[in-house]
Amino acid sequence: ELMSTYPVSNPAWAVPVVRSLKFQTGIAQGVNGTEQRWMLTTGVESWSLSYPHLSVAQRDTLLTLFESSKGAYAQTVSLSFGGINYTGLYFDGDSLVFTETDPNVCTGTVKLSTVVRAADTGTLLADFPALGTGAPMQRPYTYTRTFDTAAVRTEGGRYAYPRRSASLRTWTAGGPAITDAEAAAIWSMFKLAGGQWRSFGFTDPDSTTRYANCRFGSDSLDWRISGPNQNSIQATIQQLV
Repeated sequence: ELMSTYPVSNPAWAVPVVRSLKFQTGIAQGVNGTEQRWMLTTGVESWSLSYPHLSVAQRDTLLTLFESSKGAYAQTVSLSFGGINYTGLYFDGDSLVFTETDPNVCTGTVKLSTVVRAADTGTLLADFPALGTGAPMQRPYTYTRTFDTAAVRTEGGRYAYPRRSASLRTWTAGGPAITDAEAAAIWSMFKLAGGQWRSFGFTDPDSTTRYANCRFGSDSLDWRISGPNQNSIQATIQQLV
């Protein structure tokens, strides 16, 4: 099948654009709380492209490509994004909805996804990257301490025991208003970590204590682009045993 080029002008998408990356990590936990992890896939990347002000003719340009792709069937769309050409994409859904808000004015969102990704190459940083302020996150951020208790209720009451004697920490990192460079650094960290697969160091911004054994708390990450040098990424970082 011939590759179909997704239009980057007439119509051009607007902000917000949401770029998503999702890995799949296998995790087995030992009786002492330590983990064995392995990568199950090299990830799926997707782009949600927003169109707040399309003419009917521009809407029909997108619908023509959608029609030729037979919805989510064809895996032959190429997309130029951020100076990189991505090939082998497909429409992530068999329906494409546009709303006509005024005469000859339509709005809608198009989502494209990869089928397969090449494995990411490069060296994972030893520590989660700091923002320009020197801290790994912007406020407001969450800080969590978690124990692991096993408990059973019986006729005589409740039997409980701790699986570990100390709590582990979780932070949200990144922020709602970060620069292109800051967002790209977190995105690169997530890619090279393979989501939850690889571990790294993380420094608590309040105590300045470095915790050497941490990982991402999720296999999914969204990068929301709101405008020139205006980005939002919220990543969860978990301390491990």
